[in-house]
Amino acid sequence: MSSLKRMRITVEGKTYDVAVEMLEEASAPTHAPLLAPRVEHAAPTVAPAVSPASSLKPATNGAARQAGAITCPLSGMVISVDVQVGQQVKSGDVLVTLEAMKMKTPVRATVAGTIKSIEAKPGIAVEEGAVLLVLG
Repeated sequence: MSSLKRMRITVEGKTYDVAVEMLEEASAPTHAPLLAPRVEHAAPTVAPAVSPASSLKPATNGAARQAGAITCPLSGMVISVDVQVGQQVKSGDVLVTLEAMKMKTPVRATVAGTIKSIEAKPGIAVEEGAVLLVLG
């Protein structure tokens, strides 16, 4: 006798609700079935849409050319902001850590200065060219 169990699985960050048929050992096939098994698909659990306030778009109207603006080198997700407003940094210091395609990319200061403002926040999506922070 078999029974249907509902389970939730997560694959590469996406969550799915699935139904799994539990078979008794005596009824388990000893070889691969000739026909594809019947699969009951449940609607995946969908993460809430990213609101405009939780993402940074590329700068327009010369904002990226603002003196001291540190822009995003690639599209991805902000994992951490490693500095605070008013903090002194030197060239090469890690300012923000991004993740794209399962790879973490540090964004480093290109010059020494003081953190004037921070636009990036952990967990938000950023596009290439978006201003992450401004050095003064």
